Amino acid sequence: MTISRSRRPKFLMRTVGALVAAVTVGGAALAETKTDLVWSHPQEPPNWNFLQTGATALTAPTLNNVIEGLVERLGDGSVAPLLAESWEISDDGLAYTFHLRYAKFHDGSDLDAGDVVYSILKNKDAGQSFIKVPLVPVEAVEAIDDSTVKITLSAPSQRLLGELGVTSGIIVPEGFYEEHDAASEMIGTGPYVFGEYRPDVHLILNRFDEYWGDLPYFEKITHRFIPDETAAINALLAGEIDMVASIFGEGLDRVASVAGSDEFKAVVPAPDPVNWVFLSTQVEALKDIRVRQAIAHAINRDDILAAGQSGYGETICQHVIPFTEPWNNGYCPYEYDPEKSRALLKEAGYENLTLDFPYLTIAEFPVIKDILEVQMADVGITLETRGLDLATWLERAFRNGEYEFSNITGVANAQSFICGGGREPFGMDHSELCLEEFDELVRTSDTILDRDAYLEAMAEMVKVLADSAWVIDIHAKSTPTLAREELVGHKGYRYRAQMDARKLRWAE
Repeated sequence: MTISRSRRPKFLMRTVGALVAAVTVGGAALAETKTDLVWSHPQEPPNWNFLQTGATALTAPTLNNVIEGLVERLGDGSVAPLLAESWEISDDGLAYTFHLRYAKFHDGSDLDAGDVVYSILKNKDAGQSFIKVPLVPVEAVEAIDDSTVKITLSAPSQRLLGELGVTSGIIVPEGFYEEHDAASEMIGTGPYVFGEYRPDVHLILNRFDEYWGDLPYFEKITHRFIPDETAAINALLAGEIDMVASIFGEGLDRVASVAGSDEFKAVVPAPDPVNWVFLSTQVEALKDIRVRQAIAHAINRDDILAAGQSGYGETICQHVIPFTEPWNNGYCPYEYDPEKSRALLKEAGYENLTLDFPYLTIAEFPVIKDILEVQMADVGITLETRGLDLATWLERAFRNGEYEFSNITGVANAQSFICGGGREPFGMDHSELCLEEFDELVRTSDTILDRDAYLEAMAEMVKVLADSAWVIDIHAKSTPTLAREELVGHKGYRYRAQMDARKLRWAE
């Protein structure tokens, strides 16, 4: 949606004054002459191998622009054809037959069933849980002929088709991972070719003239890495870039005021990523559920959403991604209650507890860190904080378990926390426990063919995870985009933080 004047929070209103006046390129001239687009993003992924890298900074410029899936998940959760023109599902839900369209990869090779078989099997073995976990029921992937692929399941899966429309279904040429450096290259079938990549500077996307679908409006997109959101917004106001694609941190309190100009607008998609606290299973004190409950009761979600996200999003107590899933029923076992938090800590014998808190030094995380420090201190918990960049945090805190208390915003759904699934706090080799009831619900809910029974099981699954307080969800965030007023074609939803360029154009 576009922010209207009547809905802008008063505390966001600031004048842009001379900066707005400094814009030198008029909208009419842009519409007539500019066939390239420059946008900024505040984060850069540690590498471009989507099988190994969970950062949404990777998918932001590439999902559906460079790389495509078998199908496409739409904003209402339904799916539409993409590389698969059509498909059939057997009555027992165990066989999916996909019919491929004619498409070319950016290396000039034709898409065929062998590429799909190769890609799905690679995705099934991915390092990222949100890619591989939905493919656990996949028992076999076979090429029926050059344009037909059959996927056979060990049990029915309610989730499979939708997940094939995000990252579990991404298709690359057969042999790509053996013949190319996936950390610095990407070959897909999308409307843009992965071009020049200059670390810390930009990624160039060039229009693919042999794209199977409608060619996009822009011939070239420059995806600039500008971690300082103030600098990015100033570059927009000065006419140096056309859009700040994602605003995560300090730029949020300027969104409404910049959008108040006739030259610019804010586009705010539906909430998708969720911010949550997660706790180490290796700390003796945290094995006591009363301590985890105390931490959950000490968190004021409203304050964190207001300060860390400038109110763009919705508070949430359950791990439901996207926020609009029908099992998001508002259940909240641990409302903000510092008195109850103190009582639980006293009862557990941990009135003075110190926890190691490695936090990300990008986007909204420093602000959220500051608030969590104060909220925890209020109940007698000291957070020993240490700031890490994204690559270091992923390596030390996430992969190696060098944390006791940490915070992240992500798109990994609840099922990704199944024991061995690859998500902290349960999925890693250093984890010491699993949630048996939760794991069983993950395994069985997906096989339920009756829709009502499936929704009931999913609601119970996220309830069990919330009750455990190992993962404490705070809010689902909307990530605003600031753009020139005449830039149109924005989608109302963004899976994996994608900035979909297929329909973007200058208004006529």
